[in-house]
Amino acid sequence: MFIMKIAVVHNLPSGGQKRALDYQIKLLSRNHKIDLYTPSDFGYKYPLHFPKSVASIYFFLPQVYRQMAEKIDNGKYNVVYVQPCFLTQSPYILRYLQTPTVYYCPEPKREFYETIPRKSNFWTYNVTLPFRYPIKYIDWKNTRCATRILTNSNYSRQRIKRIYKKDAYINYLGVDTDLFKPINMNKENAVLSVGEMSLHKGYDFIIRSLSLIPENLRPKLIIVGHGGSEKKYLVELAERNKVRLELKENVSDRDLANIYNKVLVFLSAPHKEPFGMVLLEALACGLSVVAVDEGGVGEIITNGRLGVLVRRNEEEFAREILKVRENSRMYRHEWVVKNWSWEESVKELEKHLREVAG
Repeated sequence: MFIMKIAVVHNLPSGGQKRALDYQIKLLSRNHKIDLYTPSDFGYKYPLHFPKSVASIYFFLPQVYRQMAEKIDNGKYNVVYVQPCFLTQSPYILRYLQTPTVYYCPEPKREFYETIPRKSNFWTYNVTLPFRYPIKYIDWKNTRCATRILTNSNYSRQRIKRIYKKDAYINYLGVDTDLFKPINMNKENAVLSVGEMSLHKGYDFIIRSLSLIPENLRPKLIIVGHGGSEKKYLVELAERNKVRLELKENVSDRDLANIYNKVLVFLSAPHKEPFGMVLLEALACGLSVVAVDEGGVGEIITNGRLGVLVRRNEEEFAREILKVRENSRMYRHEWVVKNWSWEESVKELEKHLREVAG
């Protein structure tokens, strides 16, 4: 077996994408030499406040990635596996590297191609938008420099082709079915949604939908998330609509698996999300899913034993929550084991890395 020397570059925050990369590195490192590079390793610290934050992206971040590229090229790597940078989406390093690259692009930088709902930071966002708008071109140019692009769904593949005018290969992600699995636990009258506390996750839609369920039947809503600017707004919205809301942050993977197992159903209502790793985790724990049929969710919820897809209609969403039953728990887990294993996902990733490495 040809052992590759692979440089992995990322600037990801905590969350599903970072967890996915951790699994990929873990499995790739069994057969290959892996070195990890992040901007913080080169002394980069992102300023939190405008205008230093924007100036840093345009003037200091490129210098850091240029230094990183020089070190990687001198390190004689076979291939560089590049993940997004939370500041620009595709990172600057793609334009500087001489070593062949595989860029995993989960989605374009969505703020420039669609309207993202906002409440708490609506005015500050729109006032500063003109200063951030050059990032749209930076992301476009960086992506165009990648040797090969991988993505997480057919939905994303089509968007990448339309926006960047480049073909992408689908490399579906997986789920750890040893960790995320059915556990015998006492169920609460509660439903769950997972992701950063921002409105593009559709939490306001979920709260309004739950408010339509009679109070004696209405379940509590648990949101497990991190980051986002809408926590205060969501708490106030839930209070106005008499929906019990429990927010959980900084939850470990094992605690998250326990939460999946103690609720009745998983709710998913993000706006045009390309791929829902949390959907796979919920299904692996035996949960049924009620989801808004947008983005790439239909590539996961492929039959009625897994869950139900509905329009973005609050009455319809509320009705389906009440219909959910506990049957098919083991079917859902076994279906994920069969169709969404990390072993198969990383085997496909490894094939692309080999081909690009030549």
